[in-house]
Amino acid sequence: MNVIIEFIRVFWNVFAMMAPWLIIGFFIAGIIAVCLPRDFVMRFLGTSGGIKSIVRAVMIGVPLPICSCGVIPISTALRKNGASKGATAGFLISTPQTGIDSILATYALMGPFFAIARPIAAFVTGLAGGCAVHALSNNDALHSATNQQSVPPPRNLRTILWQGYIRLLGGVVKPLSIGLVISALVAAFVPDDFFASTLAGRDYLAMPVMALIGFPMYICSTAAIPIAAALMMKGLSPGAAFVFLMTGPAVNAVSIATIASLIGKRATFAYVAVIFLGAILSGAIVNLLSGNIGALCVRCEDCTTLPMFKHLAGIALAFLMVNAYIRVPKMK
Repeated sequence: MNVIIEFIRVFWNVFAMMAPWLIIGFFIAGIIAVCLPRDFVMRFLGTSGGIKSIVRAVMIGVPLPICSCGVIPISTALRKNGASKGATAGFLISTPQTGIDSILATYALMGPFFAIARPIAAFVTGLAGGCAVHALSNNDALHSATNQQSVPPPRNLRTILWQGYIRLLGGVVKPLSIGLVISALVAAFVPDDFFASTLAGRDYLAMPVMALIGFPMYICSTAAIPIAAALMMKGLSPGAAFVFLMTGPAVNAVSIATIASLIGKRATFAYVAVIFLGAILSGAIVNLLSGNIGALCVRCEDCTTLPMFKHLAGIALAFLMVNAYIRVPKMK
């Protein structure tokens, strides 16, 4: 009975801590979705090849709140509308790793260090992966037979709210809920200092293991946060947790076949290798720079004194998630 109570307590506390930042984040994401329409992105990346298009793709991809499966149709459209293989790969790598919503949620649960490190790592690995694919391919750009453009949505508050709290939030309701449940299960059932005792001084093993765990999973950048925070509370090093934050959202087993059809098998191998090696290198850097950063996540265990506004934000976010879950199927 005590374990069940602990599970519920941790679940709600983590949810309430993230809630204010997610509410703000999805509102900003709605603004981005309205003011940065897909047609503009495709034109921006399709006007030139080479390194410039890769840099543009990564710069656009980092703040977009799109998961590793949601990025596939957009990347397909980019490729068919003239984006180079390098730009497509850069967009595919950088976009699902983070977004404006997950950056704010990362700050809420894991502090400013991780909130800054995640977009930097997404940018660097996206740029490296795009350049690697560019070097391994002839980088030919495919052009669609037609030049159709969708009608841009009206830029008003109602559209922003619909984009942020229905379409975008609805896309992450399931994985976010699963991530919160896994986080609470880890906190309730895994012994304290489990990872510290089993992997103490063995990050050379912990980081590849976390990369391999993250690769086959389908988990969005926001849902990965509570899991990584819970793992750190149980003794996993900041660097190893950061590896999971990168590889979990960046790629999954389902998306690799589709990616191969877009950029080719050899380029896909480079794409996966850059994510894997980039995550481990980033994890090592995080461990060098983070110091006692693990103490930040102790806040998740010490949530009994959360201010009332966070509990109210949690209630509001729960309502928004249920509403989005109910309404999203009607859009299909």
